[in-house]
Amino acid sequence: MKILCVCLSATVQRTIQFDSFSVDAVNRSQNWREDVSGKALNAARVLNQLEQGCSVAICPVGNANAEQFMVLASRDNDLYLHPVYVEGNTRECWTLLDTHAHTTTEIVADEVENIRHLAGAEAELTLIESVREYMAVCDALLFAGSRPAAWSANICERICEVAHKSGKLILADFRGKDLLGTLRSCVPQIIKINEEEYCQTFCDSLLSEKDLESSIVQKSKELGTIIVVTRGTKDTIAAEKGTLMHCPIEPVSPLNTTACGDTFAAGFLHDYLLTGSVESALKSGTHCAAINATTLVPGSLQQLSTN
Repeated sequence: MKILCVCLSATVQRTIQFDSFSVDAVNRSQNWREDVSGKALNAARVLNQLEQGCSVAICPVGNANAEQFMVLASRDNDLYLHPVYVEGNTRECWTLLDTHAHTTTEIVADEVENIRHLAGAEAELTLIESVREYMAVCDALLFAGSRPAAWSANICERICEVAHKSGKLILADFRGKDLLGTLRSCVPQIIKINEEEYCQTFCDSLLSEKDLESSIVQKSKELGTIIVVTRGTKDTIAAEKGTLMHCPIEPVSPLNTTACGDTFAAGFLHDYLLTGSVESALKSGTHCAAINATTLVPGSLQQLSTN
């Protein structure tokens, strides 16, 4: 199989591990590493660990720190990257791991407004054309992550339309206006979203367990699609065209929970393309997410070498 992963919000991710971490104190790390990251990039890495060479990732890369980003990408044997170069910086994130408390704290540094550049019509056309070329030879599109303000409001819709017109399966893992706009144009066969994002997109507020189940069932029936709602340490709730399913998580002692949702999406899509079974895919996605939570690398099924 061949899967195209598209990420509009790539990241230089620094993961810093501490024996313990205290606020308002000097904290000295025991270990640290740098990786290229971002929701769809994490998923692409996992897909290639599940089946080597099955996934390629497209993402914008800021010219200002492109050299650093591409050097990190070249060191990642499980990531095949197609960059689209744009003005400005690729954003940076820090993950702080407290080994004793088993906590993960993420800090995301977006560009400040006065140095943010519009991606530009040329870059958007390059991105769309790249998606079109890959969809001619790919079986599915996994499109995940937030849309930076530099990109046109309808870019998510346009990307999904390319895959839809090619007749390929789409897994969408984004939210809000971008998802609603896409649904008006074409309905992805799989919508993977976390509980908070689901409620922000389709509801006025957070819902009780019963009301959440009812909403997911109704929405999946209305759209004629599969909706998968991950909920951290609680059971995943899914519905396939109105049929409700639950999948419990696999308890683990976590090291780094960053990208567990991205890893779930990769495991789910890979299994679904093989089996066509939502229940089987839920179990595979859940198992992949559990493994990822025990690794240092964001979006991985195995430990990679540390810096």
